[in-house]
Amino acid sequence: MPGGIDPHTHLAMEALNTETVDDFFSGQAAALAGGTTMHIDFVIPVNGSLTAGLEVYEEKAKKSCMDYGFHMVITKFDDIVSRDMEIMVKERGINSFKFFLAYKGVLMVNDELLLEGLKRCKSLGALAMVHAENGDAVFEGQERMIQLGITGPEGHALSRPPLLEGEATARAIRLAGFVNTPLYVVHVMSIDAMEEIARARKSGLNFLISSFLFC
Repeated sequence: MPGGIDPHTHLAMEALNTETVDDFFSGQAAALAGGTTMHIDFVIPVNGSLTAGLEVYEEKAKKSCMDYGFHMVITKFDDIVSRDMEIMVKERGINSFKFFLAYKGVLMVNDELLLEGLKRCKSLGALAMVHAENGDAVFEGQERMIQLGITGPEGHALSRPPLLEGEATARAIRLAGFVNTPLYVVHVMSIDAMEEIARARKSGLNFLISSFLFC
């Protein structure tokens, strides 16, 4: 069998006041031991800059021991970002862009930014990706957990019930349909989101791609 390709990793990712424990060597070494021979990681912009973010990740990846590629996260949108998206696609080999609908105040984008990003992806022939959770509601849920004294890992799941993923998935699907551009819904975690994807495909929106997270 050929080696596996993992299309969704976060190695040496700095966000939410923490950093993922595996870097581009330890994470890749573990993957190789299990038969995965390539992965695609997510470049996080630096203050919204795609080029600065890519430079940081290229430095992180110097210790790599297997093949890898990059997706690009979009955290803001203006003329500079729009231009940089074109550079990523035409010159740097990055043709997929991720929009976080969660992590308010850190990575989250609003509907206006998502819409602009979807339109730019369409014009470039690039693939738009979404982390689909309602970030405003999740933020409120997190505050509620803190008020209840629930600060352990169980608070993560309790703060984001499935209906919040379903709502954001439906919203992203409809906006992508409005723009008429392909959409990749990453790590689908709930029946609510799965049903929204199935409903959209049944109605004829065949441009949807999704991946499922099994826990």
